[in-house]
Amino acid sequence: MSHMDSFKHEITGLFGSIPVYHPLEEIDGDFEADQTQLILGGGSGEHPAMVIENPVQAVALFLKKKLEPLKDPKLKEKYYPLKRLMPEWEPVIDRFLPDTADEVLAFYDWEAEDFERFEELCRSSAMPNDFWKGDFHEWLVLSFGEFIFFAMPELAADLMHKLGEDPYQHFRHTEYNNIGLIPPNFPVYANGGNGFESHRKRT
Repeated sequence: MSHMDSFKHEITGLFGSIPVYHPLEEIDGDFEADQTQLILGGGSGEHPAMVIENPVQAVALFLKKKLEPLKDPKLKEKYYPLKRLMPEWEPVIDRFLPDTADEVLAFYDWEAEDFERFEELCRSSAMPNDFWKGDFHEWLVLSFGEFIFFAMPELAADLMHKLGEDPYQHFRHTEYNNIGLIPPNFPVYANGGNGFESHRKRT
């Protein structure tokens, strides 16, 4: 039993072999989190917890990284539909950007060996799109930002509502896609169930 099991929560998927949870109530114990956040690891009894403290900032950073290459004048809008939205989206995204990727994440009770093992996991073939260059914490935030943008936009509603009716129509590829969902009807042990049961509607 992990510390997470003492609180109502739903499991939203697996990051490699580590569960990702969404709290259904405020958590104040081994770590602190609430219903507006995501958690990697369940705390004592499982894996040290990492809390995505500001999902809106994670999504903003992800979108910034998606738009940056499109500033190349050689790239034509007809091939890159996201490019034409840059004048509209950039001022919105800029309002939610963190100063650094580090401020989006909070690590609770992580020892040096936990960080080492975790980075080994993230560099391994266990990840569909493993970390191989750049800033590790930024890559981690981008992975979660992409997931929240596509799968749990309600956690970034303040930003998402400003991007238009259907922002997904402008995307052609994923880049990180490292959180595997647990299909509906599969048994789970979360004290609140599967975050993606078929009857659940995300808005």
